[in-house]
Amino acid sequence: MGALALLNGAIAALFFVKGTQQGVSVLSGALLSSIFVLSSAWILDHFKNAESRLFIKVFFISMGVRFLLVLVLFIFLVGATKIDEIYFTVSFIISYLYQSVTEMIFLNKILQKSDTRKK
Repeated sequence: MGALALLNGAIAALFFVKGTQQGVSVLSGALLSSIFVLSSAWILDHFKNAESRLFIKVFFISMGVRFLLVLVLFIFLVGATKIDEIYFTVSFIISYLYQSVTEMIFLNKILQKSDTRKK
């Protein structure tokens, strides 16, 4: 989790050189996508030892709830604030894709560990 914050901060710092508004936009986009991934990590941590059916049910329901939460926050940030929409949106998409791949790698590792325990 600390590495994620450090990465987001380093990326935003590079854009603060370009201008304050661009730096805030990039940082906001990266932090918004972090909310989705960190909430997923919380779900994975708390339900990794649960029965497979319960884990899958909780994981997919939480994915829908997390998606709606991020969508509402995204629309609010773009509509109600004066951040640079292009920098914010591109930062959000890139950060979201990167963090989603990381999430899938961790999920795969958890499922592999679970599978080897059952054998």
